[in-house]
Amino acid sequence: MSGRERRPRGRRRLVVALAGATGLALLAACSGSSGGSGSGSSSTSISGTSAADSYNSGTPKQGGSLTWTIEKTMDNWNLLSADGNTFDYGQIINGLTPSTYLFNPSYAVTMNTDLLVSATETSTSPQTVVYKIQPNAVWSDGTPINADDFVYNWEIQNGSNANIAAATTTGFQNIESVTGSDNGKTVTTVYKTPFSDWKSLFSTMYPAHIAKQHGDNLASFNWFQTNPLPVSGGPFVVSSVSSDKTSVILKANPKYYGKKPFLDQVTFRAITDSSQEPTALQNKEVDGIYPQPQTNLVTQLKSMGSTIRYQIDAGLGYEHIDFNLKNSALGNSTWGKTLRTAMFTAVDRNAILSKTIKQFQSSAVPLNSRMMVPGQNGFQDNVTQAGLGEGNSSSAESILTKAGFKNVGAGKGGLEAPDGTKIPTFQMKYTVGNQIRQDTCTLFAAEMANLGVTVAVSPTDNLGATLAQSGNGYSYDIVVFAWVNTPFPASANQPLFSTGGGGNYGAYSNKNVDAWLAAATQTTDTATQVADLNKADAQISQDAYTLPLYQKPTLIAFYPNLVNVRDNVTSMGPTYNIGQWGLKS
Repeated sequence: MSGRERRPRGRRRLVVALAGATGLALLAACSGSSGGSGSGSSSTSISGTSAADSYNSGTPKQGGSLTWTIEKTMDNWNLLSADGNTFDYGQIINGLTPSTYLFNPSYAVTMNTDLLVSATETSTSPQTVVYKIQPNAVWSDGTPINADDFVYNWEIQNGSNANIAAATTTGFQNIESVTGSDNGKTVTTVYKTPFSDWKSLFSTMYPAHIAKQHGDNLASFNWFQTNPLPVSGGPFVVSSVSSDKTSVILKANPKYYGKKPFLDQVTFRAITDSSQEPTALQNKEVDGIYPQPQTNLVTQLKSMGSTIRYQIDAGLGYEHIDFNLKNSALGNSTWGKTLRTAMFTAVDRNAILSKTIKQFQSSAVPLNSRMMVPGQNGFQDNVTQAGLGEGNSSSAESILTKAGFKNVGAGKGGLEAPDGTKIPTFQMKYTVGNQIRQDTCTLFAAEMANLGVTVAVSPTDNLGATLAQSGNGYSYDIVVFAWVNTPFPASANQPLFSTGGGGNYGAYSNKNVDAWLAAATQTTDTATQVADLNKADAQISQDAYTLPLYQKPTLIAFYPNLVNVRDNVTSMGPTYNIGQWGLKS
């Protein structure tokens, strides 16, 4: 399985961007890769530009069906949960749940006018946001979408119940109250502490009336994880799910309150071996694919010539290597940080890039920030200044030797900590079927062997369960994966690196980082927010918790008879506008 990225929501599905819609145009410079479009011809990436929103636009005919691929079996239906917060699941759920705001391919953040009449910040002291819901907005069973849905989605994500494993509580925990009026069609949210990224909240809302049928908030939250949504607030409804969870069929929602979807049916087919996706496309088993780019995939698509359209964009996500600080050695309070620093100092990111994505994206360079990508306001190198990722093995050995580690280097019997502890074999995980990640892990393991550290590389068939360490053999010491981003860097990063954050799978904790990230979500001053994010980023490098590798490219390919299908490198992905998808007349 190619293991599509996690999608922190508002929240980093992951997005590194500027606060709010203002300044989003600055992101355009981050998408400088080239790709193909329009009958396979080469073109410059348009991600992050206004042209991205209208790419492949048109008026389709009414009716018809298509099949789209995802790279995971549909194992979790609750996108708000830490385990279900995954890109591929979101591609299906986008068509089923209402969101207050949409993240567009141009990175613009726009109000969902199908759902809302208006959304207005009516006061800054206390911060108050008022939503007016469309009078005709209903769930597919006819139940009105109203304040009850806002209250429920706030309660399950505000952190008040520690047993609810939400993907994030960022922003929701800032809210003091959510109340309804006008028969529930007006929703007033009052904040106890300011939150600059309020437009990131109340996306992917789950139905409160269905939740009430399944117990209290915790019970219903867990129920939504294992059960397909019985009602929809989007343009499609769930028609069927195969027993092996590899096929999900959506049918047009006859009670959708927005513009009627063009397609009668969309089938999502899980192809967990990404190398088979181009073959499935060529054989017309599917109409479109969205695989993680790999050399052989790009080569296969190019060979299909004018029969398909494809495009490679520079994405808003980034690939990274994370340590699990729950490991007794990596998280050792005395010498764990030294060990981690030496390991990341020995990693040669340029070598990794040369043997992976530079095979098809020659312009790729190491990414030196966790918070932003090149071209964004405030982007700065917070990685190499800490000596990480440069492949300096002699410096790594020196770090260990000076700290009192023994048997430093290959063939010396295995590294020992200053207190005599034998450094154990570390289990490094990657998503099965992803050759680039497998190659990354293999290179990493070889570099660690030169320090006397043994790394055992093996795949996982469930990235979400592995990151959440949910049992049944799903665990890790080191992992390589990617975050897929939204246009809200402060709220997106806070749950990833704050103590106890929903996306902080490796149990990282630093009080200063907690304070800087919290401050970044509260300020409305862009310069202050950027400064706080960079302070946090630099400290994370000093603590050697995670190592960014590169800005992750995206790859979309589909048949030319599809209309309004386009890449969206934000966390919402291509199905952000699934109701507009259709077939040429």
